Order: sequence, then structure tokens, then C-alpha cells
Amino acid sequence: MNEKKIRLYTPLFLFVFTVVFFMGMFIHDMRTALLVVLLSAFYCILTSESARLIFMLGRKKYPGLTNTKRRVLYVLKIGIPILVLVALLQEIFTVAIIFYPSYRIKWLVQFWDFMFMIGLNLFATAIVVGLFEGFYYIENWKVLYAESERLKQININSQYQFLKDQVKPHFLFNSLNTLASLIGIDAGRAERFVMEMSAVYRYLLSKKETELAVLRDELRFLNSYVLMLKTRFADSFQIEIRIDEEEHDYLLPPFVLQLLVENAVKHNIVSRDMPLYVSITNDQHHHLIITNNIQRKRTPEPSEKTGLTNLITRYQLLKKEDQLCITDDGKEFRVVLPLIETSMYEAVALK
Repeated sequence: MNEKKIRLYTPLFLFVFTVVFFMGMFIHDMRTALLVVLLSAFYCILTSESARLIFMLGRKKYPGLTNTKRRVLYVLKIGIPILVLVALLQEIFTVAIIFYPSYRIKWLVQFWDFMFMIGLNLFATAIVVGLFEGFYYIENWKVLYAESERLKQININSQYQFLKDQVKPHFLFNSLNTLASLIGIDAGRAERFVMEMSAVYRYLLSKKETELAVLRDELRFLNSYVLMLKTRFADSFQIEIRIDEEEHDYLLPPFVLQLLVENAVKHNIVSRDMPLYVSITNDQHHHLIITNNIQRKRTPEPSEKTGLTNLITRYQLLKKEDQLCITDDGKEFRVVLPLIETSMYEAVALK
């Protein structure tokens, strides 16, 4: 609606501005008055529509708030040639309706008249594009703010569910049972287990209100969680993490890696005869690839099936152009997880 109003009112504003400050001086009689009205209307409609065209091309090429700088540079790049062409059309129309006295016409258009029209078009285009860009920025900010609030609510719900899962009796029972079995035979391993368990809960509490986390921190957290699993399952649980160092500063929703590893353990048999293998790697497109072999339990553990659903929704809000991908071919469960550049989601504040 705002763009429609801009498209309607800017030619009227430019028309009044042009007549009052530039074209009014040419009015001497009824004929020149009609020519001034006709010429000013043509100038203003053409200028306004060309400015809108420039803005629309820029928005199509580089949409969204994060591309504002690139969009502005692109508008400048394509705008100058378009403005020169528009000024040429305006001068040709001026000559065609015989607006100027014959003594002013030299080689069809005079150089200084042409340069004046370029300057006037540049001024008017800057106003029109600025209005379109301003309203476009505000509308995108409103959408982003609404999505950010929705994302916060989803994060709160998913983190609450995550915390609730960790304090369920079976989790505490397994952890304490593992700890009890270690105390009598290996006090050193028991102490390390307690330290890793405390590190897991400390990280949970520190990230309870964070929308995005740095991959480097998530890997440290995952390492503590994996050590707990290794203590419990020994060689029955195998994990390989090979992620390039340059990926470590990218972002992702907190607890995602732990959630995927936990799902693998929860839904598959983990035993000496049937070890579970988990792999976490990256590709050249800044994606994490998490895989595990499938050996489903005959009696699956109770599950509310909210973890992956929440994760997909969070990515739909965070990174629309590159979505999380989940595949299951019966032998391997595979998740392709897009990492997020720090600059891609400026509205999210890291805690």
C-alpha cells in the first residue's frame, strides 16, 4: 500500500516542484502555459517511473535487509545509464513539441539543457528511490521483528523441552548409574564424568536465551556431551568430527548438534555387537553434514517428536534461502545443516 501511494503522489509532488521552481518562468501566454503543463507532466511521470524501475531492479537483484548496501551500489550502477537515457528522451520530447524558440535549437538538443535534465533527474530519482527504499526497509524490519519474536518463542519452547528431557528420570538414572559404576573401579574417570556433566548443564543455562550460537562453542559443548556418552557406551558409540577451522566462527541455533546426536542414540541400538557410528563433517558450501547408521530399536523410546520439527521451523525463520535437509534411506540417517554467517541475520543478538 505504501508503494502504491509513493507511485501516485511523487509525480504530483515533482510536477508542482518543477512548475514552481523551474518551468514557471517560461509561461508567457496560454500556449506556453499549456506547453509547460504538458512538458512538466511528461518529465515527472517519466522520471518517477524510471526511478521506480531502478528501485525494483535493485530489489529483485538484492532483496532483504542484509543486502541493503549491495542493493544501493547496484542501483547506482544501473541508475546512471538509465538517467542519461531518460534525460535524452525528455529533451527529444521538448524539441518535438517545439517548446524552445528556434534560436535555442542547435544539433537538435543543446548540451547544457541536456546536462540540466540529467541533474534534475538525478535529484528527483534520489528522492523517489529514497522513499521506496525507506518504506521497503521499514516493512522488512517489521517482518524481521515479528519473525524474531516468533523465533524467540520457538527457542524458548524447544529449549524448555530440551531441559525437560535432560532432567527426566531415565537421563538422570543412566548418568548416575554410570557414575556409580565408575566410582568403585576408576575414580579418575568418575571425576571426569562429573566435570563433563556439569559442563553440559552449565552450557545449557548460559544459552537459555540465545537465538544463535557460534559453532566453536557448540563443538566444545558437544565434546562434553560425547564424553558422557562414551563413558556410558564405551566403544559401542563411535563419533568422528571433521570440520574445517574456518567454519568455526559461523553460527547455528544452539544445541542443534547435541540434539541430532541424542536422536541417533535414542532411536537406534547401541551395543558391542551393533555399534552406532556418527559422523559430522562440512562441505565447501558452509553446510554441516551429520550422518549415522540406522539400526532401529524394536521398542522405540517414547518421543514427542518435537525436536526436528522445531529445528526445521527455526531454520525457516533464520535462513529462508537455504533450508535444513533431512534424508533417511533405511541404512543411513543424514542431516544437511546450513551454517549462518554473522552478517546474515543482524537482528539476532548473540548473548
